[in-house]
Amino acid sequence: MPKAIIFEVDGTLVDSNVLRARAWQESLARYGVQVRLPRVLAQLGREGDRFLSALLSEEDYLRHADELTSYHRALFHEEYLSRVRPFLGVTELLQRLRDEGWRIALASSAEPDELEHYIELLGVADLIDARTTDAEVEGHRLNEEIPAEAIRLLGLDGTDDALAVAALPHDIEGAVRLGLRCLGLVCGGFSEEDLRGAGALAVFGSPQDLLARYAESPLATEP
Repeated sequence: MPKAIIFEVDGTLVDSNVLRARAWQESLARYGVQVRLPRVLAQLGREGDRFLSALLSEEDYLRHADELTSYHRALFHEEYLSRVRPFLGVTELLQRLRDEGWRIALASSAEPDELEHYIELLGVADLIDARTTDAEVEGHRLNEEIPAEAIRLLGLDGTDDALAVAALPHDIEGAVRLGLRCLGLVCGGFSEEDLRGAGALAVFGSPQDLLARYAESPLATEP
């Protein structure tokens, strides 16, 4: 069975976490909820509705969650999506993985059109074998179900022949619960301690750092 690697995208391949958090911060403020940016960042990647429920009172959540989510989606698309930039080294890293026989999937909690934008931005459409977003999975188990769907799309029977790469602690925790070994990248805004605490087996700075240290990474030691 071929080797496979599953990449989260936000904060892992593209520098979007702070922009997404700012869009949430602005959206929350519109509904009278003032939240400091670090607190919003800390909640990014939480499973489904748990993100907003961690930031809103129960009353505000029941009153505003759906409308606030729609407002944030529109705001991010209109004001922030065009400002997202790829991290250095992504195309070269994916090309090396393909050259060495890895199958590659992108498993993202982004909207489907956002993921397509990121793929075009990165220029990696011809390097990936599968892609999936939260639109294809059960919303209350995003951190586990998105990589699980990627495994299914890659045609794997389980997680033994796959690795994951993520930058958010909640995404790493979900991958580990699924049974995936996961590498962490601190370029998403969290510390090495945060990522190792979530279950990352190794931590690197960015895609470019992972590429530069490829020979000493778990990527070089996989069968």
